[in-house]
Amino acid sequence: MSPFFAYLCHMKHTYLLLLLFASATCAFGQSSYDELARSAVTAMEDDSLRLAEELFRQALKAEPAAQGNAIIWGHLASIAERTGREHEALEQYNIGIGLAPQLPALLLGRASLFMKLGNEPRALADYNEVLTIYPDHPEALLMRAYIRQRQRLLKEARTDFEHLLRLNPTHEQALLGLALVNDDDRRSQEAIETINRAIDLYPQHAAGYAIRAGMELGRRQYEHAEADYTRAIELEPESATYRLARASFYTQVKKRRQAREDVRAAARLGASAEEVAGAAGIKP
Repeated sequence: MSPFFAYLCHMKHTYLLLLLFASATCAFGQSSYDELARSAVTAMEDDSLRLAEELFRQALKAEPAAQGNAIIWGHLASIAERTGREHEALEQYNIGIGLAPQLPALLLGRASLFMKLGNEPRALADYNEVLTIYPDHPEALLMRAYIRQRQRLLKEARTDFEHLLRLNPTHEQALLGLALVNDDDRRSQEAIETINRAIDLYPQHAAGYAIRAGMELGRRQYEHAEADYTRAIELEPESATYRLARASFYTQVKKRRQAREDVRAAARLGASAEEVAGAAGIKP
């Protein structure tokens, strides 16, 4: 799975920001803390990140002890991350969390950044903290399940995915994740039933077909696997990932001409040489 890591809208809860700003008591006319913060939020929504950053910093200078400053540091961290300054972003998340240690938006933002930096143990700690405060938090449950699955903690991952499905029986990512966990845990029938349910609910989404194809390949159901890989590509023709997956399948079943065609298509769609080699062992 690609997690789900196009990652969730952890810093878009501007209502919380505005609520905190509304409690500020300082008044500076048009340059007040409240005005600066609101203008910064508007600039962020317009993707004017440099302006937003400057306005947020002016707000911090105007009211160094304001209650809303924890959220401001979170927004500054988000801007830094979006502009490629990940380590600066981490420092800013740390400042914000120091001011508001149990604010889920900040913990989720930092956890996402830890994932991006490849530090899964620190990300897991933040997701655990969120779940200590809000045991039913969908994003934290999903990401913790994903990390646990990667760590081969299959029982624990299953618990989180099933928790999500009790909260929302049609949660697509939870269904896909549970299917993969069951497959990894050699619960073949449960895996197939779960992935079929996901496809029935989301027949126009490519991921379910690609996951089922991988299961079918492992069971040597080659015709079914080819059909599902092909369906995934039909649904997302601009995805290099599904082209590489089918190329790997074709290589395994000795259909080298078809594998080369998919590898070349994946390369045209932006796949790197390393991805091509890893998927199919064939140079485009």
